[in-house]
Amino acid sequence: RLGDQSFARRRLASLLDLPQDVTPTAATSARPLGLWEPSLEESIVAAYNFREELDQLILDISINNSEANASLAAVQPVLRFVNSTTVTGTQGQTGQRSMGVDMDAFSYGIQNSTALTASWRLFDGGRSRAEYRRSKQAAEESRFNFANTRDQIRLEVEESFIGLRTAIQNIETTSSEVLSSRESLRLSQLRVQAGVSTQREVVDNQRDLTNAELRYAQAIREYNTSLAELRRRTGLDTLLSCSTKVLPAQKPEGAGTSVIPIEPTPLKAACSAAADEQQ
Repeated sequence: RLGDQSFARRRLASLLDLPQDVTPTAATSARPLGLWEPSLEESIVAAYNFREELDQLILDISINNSEANASLAAVQPVLRFVNSTTVTGTQGQTGQRSMGVDMDAFSYGIQNSTALTASWRLFDGGRSRAEYRRSKQAAEESRFNFANTRDQIRLEVEESFIGLRTAIQNIETTSSEVLSSRESLRLSQLRVQAGVSTQREVVDNQRDLTNAELRYAQAIREYNTSLAELRRRTGLDTLLSCSTKVLPAQKPEGAGTSVIPIEPTPLKAACSAAADEQQ
């Protein structure tokens, strides 16, 4: 397990691109990051607003419909009204000698022309109709993709919510398991000291306690993972801070049981016990 821990630390250092002489180490024990306040429906709506691919699909639908309308317009009659106005101005006189030119003489001219044109493509071999159908089918495909993406986003948020709920239940269960395993270990140590049990029972209880603490840490990890998924999928970052739950190392007082004082009995040293056995 220590080797697995070293491998995990080095993989994390490689992922974070840390210097070669730096090894990351957890400074604190696993704890919940916070409480997710929004409801399921609020989270789904936030995910819809946060995901840019939905807006892109809506834009694709609008573009394809516009292209379909433009394809039909290619075979429809088009009327154009054109109006052109030209204004000219001249200063001075023409046909006069340089000394007799009156620079204060001005002349103006205005010319206006109007035209009405019409164009109509009577036959294009069905190309415009084919382009219209293609654009409409592309718009229909975008609508299907929009519905599929929306359902997928909702499913992802629901899965994260289910994972969050399951992790909360696992935290409650494993925390009770840790407390029970610690109490079992304490009682087994007292039985060994009283001479009514063996050290094997203590070792088994130590193993059970370690496994319970491991499951408790895994439950917290799954809870934090579900929180991270919800924050990434919805774009929301409103977590309520929660107090860290500390599991006591001793049996809680006031449990309704009487404490029987048992004098601790020191265990023999392994070397001396082996020598006595050989003798």
